[in-house]
Amino acid sequence: MNLEGRWRYLEETWRVDKMQSNVLQLKKKGNYLVVEGGEPPPGREGMELQGIVSEFKTYLEVGGYARSTIDCYCQYLSYFLHYLQELGVADLKQVSHETVRNYQLLVGTMDLAEETKALRIRPVKRLFGWLLDSHRLLIDPTEKIRETNRKNRSLPEVLTIGEMRLLLDQPNLSLRMQIRDRAIMETLYSSGIRLNELVQLTVHDVDLGDHVLVVRKGKGNQQRVVPIGKNAGMYLKEYLADIRPRYAKKNPQERRLFLSNEGRPVTGNTIRSALFKYKKAAGLQKTASPHSFRRSCATHLLQQGADIRYVQKLLGHRRIKTTQIYTRVYPIDLKQTHERTHPQL
Repeated sequence: MNLEGRWRYLEETWRVDKMQSNVLQLKKKGNYLVVEGGEPPPGREGMELQGIVSEFKTYLEVGGYARSTIDCYCQYLSYFLHYLQELGVADLKQVSHETVRNYQLLVGTMDLAEETKALRIRPVKRLFGWLLDSHRLLIDPTEKIRETNRKNRSLPEVLTIGEMRLLLDQPNLSLRMQIRDRAIMETLYSSGIRLNELVQLTVHDVDLGDHVLVVRKGKGNQQRVVPIGKNAGMYLKEYLADIRPRYAKKNPQERRLFLSNEGRPVTGNTIRSALFKYKKAAGLQKTASPHSFRRSCATHLLQQGADIRYVQKLLGHRRIKTTQIYTRVYPIDLKQTHERTHPQL
């Protein structure tokens, strides 16, 4: 909505004297606009920092954002609020474009990765975008503020096919726990699902007949069905037949797919620790996090000629631009692709 549209909205919703509405004027105050002589509706008198952030957190929870995303946003917003408090700013209506720009410049001087710098700015932009959309503000002080220069961002690290094969071979398949770990690793690599999606899977979400997983709690509460390969299917079948029933004896009501030997759902930290252990055993220098498996899955599919829109759907990306970063990780040879796919009539 442009400024004129917001002015119309303001005229319709603010309690002003209709006889005087034709002479009311917009008055600039800080980074927002008020109507001289008008009375703002409840909730617009001021925006105390912590209270608004608490409302924003509720908005994210209702919107189906992942817990990890909400926690990350709240953490980085706390840095911004501390910055405002140092300036003596107690109301978000007092925040101007210059305020946000100076904060961005401060973040830019920090010894942080470019992606981390972007994460410091992203929730600030999301917060003010929400305030604008909910008509709490008429002007967004973060407008034209970019998270970071994307050209400066380092490309995500991806394991080669050989490195991935070496990593997958690390679990000792004579041990029950490591058979479970192999099933987890094969599932991550084959499907490209997120760690949070994996730990939320239940036994009802696995269809070994059709070799698919149903991701019911994807990012933004989006559900999708993803295929799994033969290796993932084979290790999942062994885990479900021989390992999980033993673990589930201690907690028979638990329906989560991957369990600890105590019968409790496996946590993200447990999986991260296991992958780090296998990475060291394999002698790999690269990062081998759960997200490395996701990135490697996407990149290897593109290497083998998969259509980028298929990869977008597999990963559950809402926007194709998010998926296109993998074409930078692995530049596609257009000539080779054309020769392989064009019908040459």
